[in-house]
Amino acid sequence: MEEGLNGFRQRLEDRFPSLTKSQRRIADYLLANYDEAAFLSAADLVERLHVSEATLGRFARAVGFTGFPALRRYLQELFRQKTTPASRLQRKLHELADGEGSTLSKVLEMEVQYLNEAAHSIDAADFDRAVQILLGGERIFVFASGPSAVLADLAELRFRRLGILTLAMTESGRHLLEKLQLLEPRDAVLAAGFQYVRHELVAVLDHARAVGCRSVLLTDTLGPALRHKADVVLAARRGPVSTFHSLTVPMSILNALILAVAMARPQESLAALNRLERLRETYNMDIPVKLTWGEPVSEEASQRKT
Repeated sequence: MEEGLNGFRQRLEDRFPSLTKSQRRIADYLLANYDEAAFLSAADLVERLHVSEATLGRFARAVGFTGFPALRRYLQELFRQKTTPASRLQRKLHELADGEGSTLSKVLEMEVQYLNEAAHSIDAADFDRAVQILLGGERIFVFASGPSAVLADLAELRFRRLGILTLAMTESGRHLLEKLQLLEPRDAVLAAGFQYVRHELVAVLDHARAVGCRSVLLTDTLGPALRHKADVVLAARRGPVSTFHSLTVPMSILNALILAVAMARPQESLAALNRLERLRETYNMDIPVKLTWGEPVSEEASQRKT
């Protein structure tokens, strides 16, 4: 038990390339739901993952256990000894389902628990390497799709304000390729993808590598499947696959990346922000409207304020 949760994850990641497709599905599930899986029977896992009990046994042996019972005992011990709040979350959610308390308080507690785990699940050296990749790019291309597209939009806005030419790629299909073909070797790629390996995400990482761009992948459970396609993988759990997922954890990691880049180039960042402020003043855009208490807002002033 000395290796702990991070060691168990590393064990699965190291053996992932040699696993079969069905075994990889088991590994992906355990990476995202080890606490839930610890108390499921082999029959329950077979039903959830659509694999055979024989496949479960072969998977357990492939990752270093004598069989599935030994793997489950190991997961149960991980669950009991885990000091971060995430291991208690699943049990807590069941307790809260029939208990008292507002939805707001329950959700906030859930987010805090995942944020606490993220602080321990991302290696500081990997984070620093990701920052260096972003700093080294002449331009930053940021990919995210679906509900996660807001991450790309936020990165584009904030990196541009720091004076870094950044392009968000949130499209799919041909429209994505139109932006992807602009990639050059001196650019950097920041890609976000969660839960499912989508064709667009693979295309972005593969093309970045083919062109010679360095890339950073922000994910939850896709690290084992895609770690050989990205230069750095920053993986943080967003919750069990079967539950509602928020973007609080990846948004926090993204904010940390942006601030780390700004801290590494403070003069350039502040100069870019000052230029932006002077432009706003010069062209009278986005200037705060000063109002006295009780003064009505005209339609023109309201438009300027928004």
